[in-house]
Amino acid sequence: MRPRFLLDTNVIIRFLTQDDATQLEKAKRLIGAAESGKCELLLRPWIVAEAIYVLRDVYGLKDRAQVAGLLRRFVQASGIVTEGHDYILDALTRYEKKNVDFAEALLAAEAASLGVRPASFDRDLDKFSDVKRLEPGDSFS
Repeated sequence: MRPRFLLDTNVIIRFLTQDDATQLEKAKRLIGAAESGKCELLLRPWIVAEAIYVLRDVYGLKDRAQVAGLLRRFVQASGIVTEGHDYILDALTRYEKKNVDFAEALLAAEAASLGVRPASFDRDLDKFSDVKRLEPGDSFS
């Protein structure tokens, strides 16, 4: 069995921004090893969310399409094993197309995938026609 590693946000950021030559080379070697099948890199949804935050708020990438595109390509790379792969890709599209935080896009994507309603006070979820939010306190029977 190939070795598996949980991927941290800082590896993704170094790979995407190329802002630290030493760490970039190390990140490239690790990702290259995953692409060639020598290991698997496990990517969790909260790491994708943190990567979006860092790209937008630390690196100033405000273009949603650019941020979503960078992460979409990363999520789809061979050797990257993404928990909730399909709903992560859906969430990136939702994030790109609507003015919502990635967390809300992720919640909407997973709710749609599971066929359940999100229970939330956040009205941003109402921007998604395929998700019907339950406002806590409302009748749900």
